[in-house]
Amino acid sequence: MRARPRSRNAGAIPPSAPSLRRGRYPGRRPPISRCYRFTGAGSEGILPDRRGGSRMTFLNALMLFGLVAVAVPIVIHLFHRQRVSTVDFSSVIFIRDHHMQRSRALRLRELLLLLLRVLIVLLLVMAFARPVIEGLAGALLGSSVEQRSVFVIVLDNSYSMGAGRYGDTPFNAARTEAGRIMDAMQPGDEGLIILTAAPPEAVPPVPTDRTAALSARLSEAEVSESSGDIAGAVRLARRKLSGIVSANKSIYILSDLQRSDWERLAVSASEAPSESRAPIYLYPFEAGRVENASIDEVSVSEGLLIRNQPERFVATFTYRNGVSAGTHWTAQAEQTAQAEQAEQAEQAEQAEQAGQAEQVGQTEQTGQTGRTRRTRELRLVINGLDRDSRQVTAETGEAGSVQFNVVIDTPGRYSGYVELDEDDVAADNRRYFTLEVPDVFGVTAIGQSESGYFIEQVLRPSGGLVTPVDVQTASADVLNSDLYDTGVLIVDGAVELTPARLSSLERYVSSGGGVLVFLGEGLDPAAYGNGFFTGVFDCSITSRRGTPGSKSSFHRMDQVDSEHPVFRFDGRYAESLSAGEARFYASYGVDAGLGARVIARFMDGTPAVLEGRSGSGRALLVASDLNTGWSDLALRSAFVPFMHRSVRYLHPSVTVAEGGHLAGRPIVQPMTDLRADAGLYLEYPSGRTETVNARAGRHGIMVEVPDTKQPGVYALWDGDAVVQAFAVNPDTRESDLARFSPEEAAGLFGAGEDVVLMDPAGAPGVPRGGTLGAPGGYEIWKSLIVLAMALILAEYWLSGSRTGRTGRTGRAGRAGRAGRSMDPEKA
Repeated sequence: MRARPRSRNAGAIPPSAPSLRRGRYPGRRPPISRCYRFTGAGSEGILPDRRGGSRMTFLNALMLFGLVAVAVPIVIHLFHRQRVSTVDFSSVIFIRDHHMQRSRALRLRELLLLLLRVLIVLLLVMAFARPVIEGLAGALLGSSVEQRSVFVIVLDNSYSMGAGRYGDTPFNAARTEAGRIMDAMQPGDEGLIILTAAPPEAVPPVPTDRTAALSARLSEAEVSESSGDIAGAVRLARRKLSGIVSANKSIYILSDLQRSDWERLAVSASEAPSESRAPIYLYPFEAGRVENASIDEVSVSEGLLIRNQPERFVATFTYRNGVSAGTHWTAQAEQTAQAEQAEQAEQAEQAEQAGQAEQVGQTEQTGQTGRTRRTRELRLVINGLDRDSRQVTAETGEAGSVQFNVVIDTPGRYSGYVELDEDDVAADNRRYFTLEVPDVFGVTAIGQSESGYFIEQVLRPSGGLVTPVDVQTASADVLNSDLYDTGVLIVDGAVELTPARLSSLERYVSSGGGVLVFLGEGLDPAAYGNGFFTGVFDCSITSRRGTPGSKSSFHRMDQVDSEHPVFRFDGRYAESLSAGEARFYASYGVDAGLGARVIARFMDGTPAVLEGRSGSGRALLVASDLNTGWSDLALRSAFVPFMHRSVRYLHPSVTVAEGGHLAGRPIVQPMTDLRADAGLYLEYPSGRTETVNARAGRHGIMVEVPDTKQPGVYALWDGDAVVQAFAVNPDTRESDLARFSPEEAAGLFGAGEDVVLMDPAGAPGVPRGGTLGAPGGYEIWKSLIVLAMALILAEYWLSGSRTGRTGRTGRAGRAGRAGRSMDPEKA
């Protein structure tokens, strides 16, 4: 792959873009500073291309398949060669030498005719392929290309492109550059714009030659609130160009090269070969020094299941203040940063004198690390009302969490968000959630052993505590058929887990249910590799360890993910968990795959508790049982919050609360207790509504929501009632402004791609890294036609002269034979 850094060319044509003017191929290009050849995707370096001279390309390369016709005259020549048997007669022996001389001359003439015919076919095929030569040779032999241009502008509108202040953002700069490219359109040229925000969208759907329409679409383009899909946008651009023939095709990519958007491009390039070999012009943009923090997650309802207790809302944030380009630090950015620091120091001094050193929004520079600390404000909004606020102070790159305690004493459906105060990236300052507070949490405990007794006592205790939990017990027979609307299923280790029952559990999780499984005596060794374990948890069971009832040896739980909602304990419960009080006398060995989420391990490093997901449901797997012969977990104080938090975390009404749906990705939402012919309509965060159709799927009734570009709360209505609400949030990986260098980004396109690195920040007419120029391209098909006609005349003359001599010789021979026959005496 070649990557040729270019600069901008001054003149009437926009200096930053190759011209789309007719008569040049692939347009009047900007001066080339240096031509680079990439060794392929993932290459560590670039080497200068020292090829020099003219370069030939073809406008109609498919015609080159006609080169197989070159074999036709060769085959005909070989077919007409004859093997002649020689018989010597005394009357002709004396003229043999003369005959051999004539044969050599004829053979040379035949070879010359063969060469002429091969060259004629070759030149005609080359002429139809419309070759274009750059350089002096093309200028001498050909004429300027007369061909329309079709281009695609891939405009990155992911929310990282909006980083900046007062409109000074990469997106505004990229949009201005895109306008300059479109200004170079000549009559007959066509173009379209592809916006990269997932899913990528082409505006208009097909290339158009209406400059005014393109400019209007460009002016309407805005920074989105979702992440970008560069790989998908490039695939879409290639598809749009693949059906176009007889045109100069090119792709212009204007992006900030944000890593999470671009890293999938290398995989895409290796999996799917390029559908169009159009040259790619890459324009890198970057923000300067920006100040940003993102809210990455909001979890709700993590307290104990006790009436009239505050609900806990925990917001996780990351302070990402810094330079977007990492190593791409400019003198101007440094001066700006120094000016900002001086201004902040002056403000801090004034605030200290006023006794207000802890004002929200204050920024300070730490002496030891040199990193910035800032105090930010977060507020919690539920159903449109401010319910609580907190202030946090963090350093650059530091992550933390904030807890809000709010009493919600009325069952019902709630929605809201946690919001940060304003910074330089607005899209990640708000995180939405939904919450349904049910009248009761339905729990079905399957199995009637000792484990079931512990479960019921913890979730529905005797005494003065009132829990909103309805615990039902059931036998293992309920697993022999599909399960519906049973809340959280808790399966103790004594239940026989046959393949059929595990399949029933898997279907229930996929339909949106919650399952907590303890492994004990009931696990059949034949089910160790069952699809329930591999499909939901990405793991398999290897063997049983230890002997139930034998307490001489045991394992303790260690390496617990204390940030997981199930293990986010407080007070004495946290001390009990950290001390590893629970003993596990018997357990199962679990082989976790790469995608498995292990939230607790035994002291030997093997998984103890795993979280799994399938569809919109969740499941927890404990590698031991609650039976006292297997463990004493049920006798420890940590068992109480573990069970309460597990029920809250797994319950279908709470599962949606975290807002796990990401903006720009289609949502397939399972629905319970809903008819396939129900009259559903969807309400978007903007208030717009549209009808949606429910369909019957493998896991029940499903509703698909394809358009989720706008973050917020989406509500599904059945008549006058909301049957389900879910939150959509931006993917905060986009908030990390780390970026690829332009050379690294060019290397992601794969081998064989022609990538030209542009420098939109360079001065007009100043090449990037050098002053080497490059002329345009010239078509030489007319010259090839003229040369082919000349060869045809030469072939006609040569073959005619041969035929004439042969004819005269033949007539003389016949006359001689006739004379001999008329005068037999002389014969």
